[in-house]
Order: sequence, then C-alpha cells, then structure tokens
Amino acid sequence: MVISTKAQRILVWWSLIFVTIFGLALAFLIQMIPTPPADWSPAQVAAMYASRGPTMRLGCAIAAWTSGFMVPLAVVIYAQLSRLEKGTPVWSTLQLVGGIMMSIFLVLPPIFWGAAAFHPDRAIDATAVMNDLANLTLVTTDQYYMFQMVPIAVIALTTPPQHDSAFPRWVGWVTIWAGLIFEVGPFGFLFKTGVFAWNGLFVFWFPLTFFGAWIGVMAWSLLRAIRRQEAG
Repeated sequence: MVISTKAQRILVWWSLIFVTIFGLALAFLIQMIPTPPADWSPAQVAAMYASRGPTMRLGCAIAAWTSGFMVPLAVVIYAQLSRLEKGTPVWSTLQLVGGIMMSIFLVLPPIFWGAAAFHPDRAIDATAVMNDLANLTLVTTDQYYMFQMVPIAVIALTTPPQHDSAFPRWVGWVTIWAGLIFEVGPFGFLFKTGVFAWNGLFVFWFPLTFFGAWIGVMAWSLLRAIRRQEAG
C-alpha cells in the first residue's frame, strides 16, 4: 500500500491538532490534569462532579471529537515503517493494529467522565464508580501500547541508517523509554496514595509527559522524513 506524502502530511497535522485540542479540553474543561486523589470519599467525588458538571460535559463533548488522534498518526507510522521493512510488513502491521487499539483507551475515559457528570443527582456511589472506571482506564490500560512501540523500536534499531528514514536509532531509544514508562500504569490498581497512585508521579505524570514528548518526537521525525522523501 502506497500513501502519498501529501496525504501523510495531512494525517500527521490532523493528529497534532486533535491531540492539542484534546489536551486543552482535558486540562481546562474536564479538569483531569491531574486526576483527583484516588483516596477521596464517594461524597467528595460526587461533589466535584456536581460543581464542574456543565464544564466537564462540554470538555467531554470536545474530547468525543478529538480523542481518536492516534489513528491517523498510526497510519503514517505504518506507511513509513513499511518503506523500511523487507518482505511482508509484519512489524508495520502490528504497529498499525496496536496504535488503533490503544486509541480506544484514550477515547473511553472522557466517555466515563461525561457519564459521571451527566446526572449529578444520582447516588454518590454510582458517580464514584464511574470516576474510578474513568481514571483507571486512563492510566492502567497499557495492554496495546507495546504492540505499537516494539515494532517502531525494532525497525529503528535494526535498519541501516537512511537519509530519509523517519526512524533513526535515537527515535527507537526514545520509543523504548516511553514504552517502559507506560508499563508502570497498572500499579494504579494497587495504590491509592503516593507515586504509584493514579495521580502519582510514576503512574500519571511521567507517562503523561513522555507520551506527549513521544508524540512530538514522532510527528517531527515523520514530517522531516516526508520532506526529505519529496526532495529526493
């Protein structure tokens, strides 16, 4: 499958615009950067949703339009990986499937937050359950990340250097570090306070920071490679 460089550039910028809008909605409308403490009582959680309700629902509506931002990026990564892979593009295909699947778990938390804010008059325990589900879905669902990260690292570290490659070795190492940091997420199931809680340093802040940095690095490297391919 050959995807034009113009289409690839459009897809990369589509992803960047959507992730920016999603991040702003998450931070300023849904107000889940950071997520509320995991040891809050159901009454505290329900009070938060009652006070933020209209703003949170607006943020969740915006997230409904933009939270699938990983899909176009994964398609461009597939196009660029498959250029470098010999024979049947097994690694490239695995990356594409992993990237699409991981996007599901970026889509789900805003749906759950929106559902929790939709009826502020419901029983507080029900709201607390929806809040738990949303926050744990956000930080613990790393099941498919590895299937996107490993193929990128494999191609980057095993392919001879090429002037117009989107995956020099340093991109492979950045991807490995980002993938390892994401794997800490499931500790959010085990702790309600401290660095391993769902709003803690290792489960929330490090993955959030490295995920944003990884997307920036990947988009820059893809756009640079597309430009060089067109020039060549």
